[in-house]
Amino acid sequence: MAADKGKAYFDGKTAEWIVTTAPGGGHDYWGRLLANTMEKKLPGSKFVVKNRPGAGHIIGVNLIYTAQPNGLTMGNFTTGLVYSQVLKQKGIRFDLAKMSWLGKLASEPRTMSVGKDSKYKTFEDILNAKETLKFSASGVGSGSYTDSFMVGTAFGLPYKIITGYSGSQAALAILRGELDILMGSEDSALTYQRAGRLRVIMQVGGSVKGIQDARAYAKNPQAKAVMKLLANMGQLSRIAAGPPDIPADRLSALRTAFKESVEDKDFVAAAKRAGRSLEPAYGEDVQKRIVELMDQPSEVVALLKRLSTVKVDMMQHVGPVSQIKKEGRTIFIKHEDKEVSAKVSGSRTTLTVNGNSVKRKEIKVGMTCTFTYPRPGAEAKRVDCKN
Repeated sequence: MAADKGKAYFDGKTAEWIVTTAPGGGHDYWGRLLANTMEKKLPGSKFVVKNRPGAGHIIGVNLIYTAQPNGLTMGNFTTGLVYSQVLKQKGIRFDLAKMSWLGKLASEPRTMSVGKDSKYKTFEDILNAKETLKFSASGVGSGSYTDSFMVGTAFGLPYKIITGYSGSQAALAILRGELDILMGSEDSALTYQRAGRLRVIMQVGGSVKGIQDARAYAKNPQAKAVMKLLANMGQLSRIAAGPPDIPADRLSALRTAFKESVEDKDFVAAAKRAGRSLEPAYGEDVQKRIVELMDQPSEVVALLKRLSTVKVDMMQHVGPVSQIKKEGRTIFIKHEDKEVSAKVSGSRTTLTVNGNSVKRKEIKVGMTCTFTYPRPGAEAKRVDCKN
């Protein structure tokens, strides 16, 4: 068998597993768990995890794509790069359709949630809304922003996207009445619902019983195309691949090791302990789905182009760094005798010290920094510091 022949190649070899985000977070978790388990499935091999964040996963995938196709470089990254490639985003040196696909780990159907006591009880209430609907998003380019923009525009809703709210911040803001709607994954939405904070009122291709599926309300070509895209994107999450043209026997061995890893009882138990859902698919099946996602109708391409030109009003606050939390993921400064904070993304936030690009860990207490962000506590677009 090709897989057996290729398996022998990895004995005594070191493979690089590239995670396209900074350490910590979901992509890093899955990448390390996969690398550790695949090492065991390919006897004699050694897998080294390398974090290569930047440009919304583009830097890491460029490295994977342009690596030698010897089967010793692979990695995991976001499905959102489908949007980036469709739009021919600057800096892309890859073609997702040509990559050597190992598989995907999860599905993340998209959902719409409102506050537990919201006046919007159903998706029909949203469609019939007369007042401006306030959607939550962490920032332009985030999944929540893209989902909100696509749904709001496809259905012609009177809406506004308020940036600067991520994770539980958005749920709390909805409870306070600052926001109306949170778009997100099914897993996250059900977690908030079980906690009694939010109610799920719409899904796109999900499996929540008794909840309306937005596809049934799509009446025009644009809405139908957008709902089809969101449904298909929701079926592909935590994707993994290597460069094009890996020799068939080695690719077969890697795909077999990937499948055996994901179905390994210890792997499954680790995912369960971490509260992460598994819904895998493999190899050629995932490649076929990616190719289909790349072929979008003109209505969707036009909508994505509009999304790519969106700009958000920003403010600037300046002051000395007073504290740093979570290895630089949250930075505090003293601004006008008041402490304010900014979230720092490893891929979306531009960081500089004395004009030079740096990583989060290089920001230190005592530096004077300028936050460029939509509001205090939100994810910063830029953090520019001086020693």
